[in-house]
Amino acid sequence: MPLNVPVTLPDGTAAVVHTASLGWGEVNIERYGLPALYRIVLDELNADATCTAVREHDGGVLVKPLDGGPGVLAYALALCTAPACRAIAESYEEEIGGAHPDMGVERTWASKQTAGDQDDRDMVQEYLSAEVQDVNLHWLAQVDPDAARIFRPGCFTDSLLNHAHPVPGQAAFDVGRALELYAAAKRDEGRMDRYGALFAGTTDYQWDAFLPTSARTEAAR
Repeated sequence: MPLNVPVTLPDGTAAVVHTASLGWGEVNIERYGLPALYRIVLDELNADATCTAVREHDGGVLVKPLDGGPGVLAYALALCTAPACRAIAESYEEEIGGAHPDMGVERTWASKQTAGDQDDRDMVQEYLSAEVQDVNLHWLAQVDPDAARIFRPGCFTDSLLNHAHPVPGQAAFDVGRALELYAAAKRDEGRMDRYGALFAGTTDYQWDAFLPTSARTEAAR
C-alpha cells in the first residue's frame, strides 16, 4: 500500500516522500525475475498519479535485503513539496497517533536528494543505481552461467569506489568490457531481456527496450 511520509528537508522545507514497497523471497524472484518486482512497486507508486512529483518520477527504485531470509525489499520513492500532499500526510499521521514507524530508509533517501549541489546528487543517484545493478547481478548469476562467468559479484559499486579511490598497483575490473561481452552473448542467445535485467530498477532502464526472442522472458524460463 502506498504511503505518504512527512519529512523536513535539511534546508527546513516541509516535504513528503510518496512511497510504495514490496518484498519478495527467493522463490518469487527466481520465478518472475526482479524486473517484475520493480514494475509492481512503480505501478503502486503511480497509482497516486494526481501528484506531479509522482507523475514525473524517473522510474528508479531502491533495494535492500529482505529480513528473515534471502530476498529483496524494493522501494519506489518520489519527493514532493506540494502543500496538499503534505497536509494529507500530516492528517494521516494524526489519525494513527504519531509518525510512521520504521521509515528510516525513506527519510534518509529524502535527505540525500537535497544534499549538496547537482553534481553531488548525481553521484548519489549513480551509486544507488550501481547498488541495484549488483542486486540484479546476484540473482541473475544464479540462473545464467554467462552472467556468473563474465561479471564479478559487486562489480558495479566496486567500480565506482575504485574510480573515486583507486588502489595503487591494482587494476579495476572493466565493467564496460564485461557489459559488452554479456550483451554479445545474450544477443547470440536471443535473450537480450537478461541483459536488460541488469539495469532494471535504475533510471537507465526502459521497460520496453529489451524484448526477448519468441516471448521468452525471465518469468517464462
